[in-house]
Amino acid sequence: MKNNIPNIFTTLNLVSGFLGITFFLSDFTSLIPYCIYLSLIFDYLDGLTARKLNLISNFGKQLDSLADLVSFGVLPSLVIFDWLSNNSTYNMLEYISVLILVASAFRLAKFNISQSGSNDFIGLPTPVNALFFVSIFYSSKYATFLNDKILVGLVIIFSLLMISNIRFISMKFIDYSLAKNTNKYIIILVSLLCFLLLGIDGFPFIILFYISYSFFNVLFHRNNSK
Repeated sequence: MKNNIPNIFTTLNLVSGFLGITFFLSDFTSLIPYCIYLSLIFDYLDGLTARKLNLISNFGKQLDSLADLVSFGVLPSLVIFDWLSNNSTYNMLEYISVLILVASAFRLAKFNISQSGSNDFIGLPTPVNALFFVSIFYSSKYATFLNDKILVGLVIIFSLLMISNIRFISMKFIDYSLAKNTNKYIIILVSLLCFLLLGIDGFPFIILFYISYSFFNVLFHRNNSK
């Protein structure tokens, strides 16, 4: 049983993504954010338990990517497609949503074959991308400024970030020392402040801070290496 704990969490991630798709098709769209949140939790737990129990395997890595593609690739793409179908005056513009699905697939494939010894992510993680888009759709705070042009721009930018070679800070802890995890603790502190002030409406700001801080971290280390 112990050997299957990470794969159980991965399977729950997959099931949660599938339920989100069924809710989308059944017009129970208000439940979709909760499916994304559950998938995020299960995705974090599968990696955490795999590392803690020393159960990392190629099978688990492949299964995790397949689950992520459903939960964080297919589901967000459907939500974007639906929003553009109902809110854009341009014909066929909704099909730009396929970029999220394709970029997610490329991002996950690159992750699976990566031999990098770094703990950082190469390219924006698919769960981060999914959380950003779901957060802006299911919050009344962002409805007033969101339009089809802004959304298309965001889709293109985030798709490029996913397939880029930019290093994004990983939130995986090998140990919990402050010296080795300063960046992680800064991101967690800012995230907690945003969440306390704005609740779930703070997720887009948290993600934008995470992206900006990762850029800053890359530039800082690049300048220090010269």
